[in-house]
Amino acid sequence: MDIRELDRRAVESTGRIIDALTDEQLDVPTPCTEWAVREVIAHMVDNHVNFLRKLAGEAPALSGDPRVDFRETAAALAALADNDEVLAAPYEMPIGTVNGRIALSIHFNDTLVHGWDIGTAVGVDVRLDEDLVEAALGFISTWPDTPEVWGPGKAFSARLPVADDASPQERLLALTGRSPAWSTV
Repeated sequence: MDIRELDRRAVESTGRIIDALTDEQLDVPTPCTEWAVREVIAHMVDNHVNFLRKLAGEAPALSGDPRVDFRETAAALAALADNDEVLAAPYEMPIGTVNGRIALSIHFNDTLVHGWDIGTAVGVDVRLDEDLVEAALGFISTWPDTPEVWGPGKAFSARLPVADDASPQERLLALTGRSPAWSTV
């Protein structure tokens, strides 16, 4: 499946969770230990804005409501990603220069997993679409196991051990440093 379609589906899945959030839920802690729900959404919006500015030169003005900002910047990014030239263009990231297609792949993974983070934080039993999980596993598992890529403050959190018989979603969560059993209680 094309990365643009995978990304759109991840944004839609995560967007449904974000759209349902109450103001009070924005301050709930998440599996991303340094961030509450509001900060996870802000991180994703910042990623959208950076992508848009680097590849299009501009981004929509932010409203201050993280739910609205997520939707508006995600829609602008999806429109930008429809351009094949944008996906071939170089994109500077903390891990080095990649093309827009690889940057969008990272965005897809980030958005998908952060949807689980947010939903789980507010008590939703998030079941990610299995084909999205499989695509994310395929992509993330290709990244080198180096301290520049994995660990606190890096592209991906430190990997956690996972049982041999774990589901694909459990494997994805462990690969990205999340425990499927995480709870605020």
